[in-house]
Amino acid sequence: MIAVDAMGGDYAPKVVLAGALKAAQSGIPLLLCGDIDQMEPILTSLCPAWRNLPISCEPCTQTIEMAEEPSRAVLRKKDASLVRAAQAVKEGRASALVSAGNSGAVLVASTLQIGRVPGVLRPALGNMIPTPHGGIFCLDLGANTDCKASYLAQFAIFGSVYVQEAYAKVNPRVALLSNGHEPYKGSELVKEAYALLEAQTALNFVGNLEARDIFDGVADVLVMDGFSGNVLLKGIQGTIRALFGWIKQEATSSWWRRFSAFCARPLFNALRATTDYQKAGGALLLGVQKPVIVAHGSSQEEAIFHAIRYAHETVRTKLLQRVNERLEKIFVAPLLRTPHASAIVEQ
Repeated sequence: MIAVDAMGGDYAPKVVLAGALKAAQSGIPLLLCGDIDQMEPILTSLCPAWRNLPISCEPCTQTIEMAEEPSRAVLRKKDASLVRAAQAVKEGRASALVSAGNSGAVLVASTLQIGRVPGVLRPALGNMIPTPHGGIFCLDLGANTDCKASYLAQFAIFGSVYVQEAYAKVNPRVALLSNGHEPYKGSELVKEAYALLEAQTALNFVGNLEARDIFDGVADVLVMDGFSGNVLLKGIQGTIRALFGWIKQEATSSWWRRFSAFCARPLFNALRATTDYQKAGGALLLGVQKPVIVAHGSSQEEAIFHAIRYAHETVRTKLLQRVNERLEKIFVAPLLRTPHASAIVEQ
């Protein structure tokens, strides 16, 4: 069963419930946490027979808003839909959590309720960004705006292990986001992280990577702090949206271009499908004990559906369980506490 924060997101609860209904109709059992007085009429209007679907509801009286300070909101709002959904995962009543709400609050609730993998300093949001060469797994995409070098070093290990387990990638290439390829480029944080990653012989560290080179296929994992990662992700999404807007504008400027665009419609549809973040569903929070999927705050029905399906598949394949078992061995096993490794696991 997947616990869904029905009140989280810019367009909650209607859009979240619409995506949840689609997931339930595909056979995925759900626990919807939220204001029952709002949820029931919406569910009934969208699907009169929704009670025949594998859906349970957990009434909640509070909601964590997108603009609230995460830690304070989670600690004060014990009956918030997000907090109750995380508790359901902690108690074993659900196997994974999906939320399109306040991402900082999701991180806090997941850390406090579900718990971190032993030895993990900070969880990180990771997701695959499509490229002409298949994709590059990027983290952190927004969970930690302020980071230490040791956090980035752990994120690199998160990404490397995840790509090996999820995509059967042997010896994945790990890069560090910076403003230049040279080792001396970047902020003090980036330069310190570079030294830690370069010293890790277990990682296939290929050095710094500039944002313009992300799509060139030179790395399989890209590591950055959450502030840079979130800016990068939204910059890519905005560029794609602007690009398709320009194409549409040019394609409708004359009858000949409209005809040409009509002929090229299958090509444009394929490109749109490849670059549509709604189909990615959400990012996986790595470093916590159970699957937590954080969907974009502006997610529509399709994105919520894919986020729930992503969570369901992660549980079904035991992907995160395999990843976590490997991470725990790396961060906790005394024999691996070399001088360099200790810098990555120190509190």
